[in-house]
Amino acid sequence: MTILANIGRLMIAGAAIAAWLAILGAWLPSLDVLASFVPLFAVALAVGLLIARRRVRWTLPLAAIGIVPMAMAATPEIVRTIPAAPKGAREVRVLTHNVWVDNASPAATGAAIAGTDADIVLLQEVSRAREPLVAATSRRFPYRTACPGGGCGLAILSRWPIRASGYFLKDARGQKFGPPLLWAEIAVPGSAPVTVATLHYPRPIPAGRQAAARAALAAALARIDRGGLIIGGDMNLTPWSAAMRAQDAAFAPLTRMTRAIWSWPRTLPFLPIDQLYAGPAWGLVRADRLAATGSDHFPVLVTLGRR
Repeated sequence: MTILANIGRLMIAGAAIAAWLAILGAWLPSLDVLASFVPLFAVALAVGLLIARRRVRWTLPLAAIGIVPMAMAATPEIVRTIPAAPKGAREVRVLTHNVWVDNASPAATGAAIAGTDADIVLLQEVSRAREPLVAATSRRFPYRTACPGGGCGLAILSRWPIRASGYFLKDARGQKFGPPLLWAEIAVPGSAPVTVATLHYPRPIPAGRQAAARAALAAALARIDRGGLIIGGDMNLTPWSAAMRAQDAAFAPLTRMTRAIWSWPRTLPFLPIDQLYAGPAWGLVRADRLAATGSDHFPVLVTLGRR
């Protein structure tokens, strides 16, 4: 029993130390990646408490020390405000899905996407699976755009006509600016056109590469009207990270409409890394994780309504 109790205390201490290091990621970006694993640290702490429950003299104070940074990381996501769509609002359903570059069944994944009630689909990692996937969705989504040469691995599918699209934002003179970003302006029947965009950030290690991509995108978005914009994709960021909180602030007045939707990996989803933002013209009706496809990510369907 003493050995088990010691193992429990070690688990609690390890989880507490890791959680506090994750909090330091706000000042040391190289540590911020630890914040993605805060849910696992919480599980380790709980298991440690169960194992060492008869040795409470040190375990409870140690656990309390560990719970503090976990609560600090999770609370902003729990309490942040997401504007609701008014009742009776015109709804638009946007699906974002990383279909996985190593997807062994792209046609089946396409069929699964076509079987949803999405109106617009934002896809990532479609470079190898583009043809069979798009073919399987063509009846439901007859309109589509893709990056030049198909090399960026992004695609946008739509039930409604695409009026314009591009791989870079453009200023009033038609000059491209900002980082690559696949976007499309979609004609919504009986409503104003909708501009949507999809992206795929690099992984957070090394920290500098993703940070540069986030900063460049935020600066580019600041130059355009974001009132009705919808932007989503695989951002490789979790809500408990300082980087995600910084991006939420930098993207304002866009609001992140996804709240801790566990989307990766498929076998044990504990990382909410697939996100969707929308401008102040939109309110949230609901956001759902859909059934697994042939991808290692789960698709996320966000239903929005005009405010």
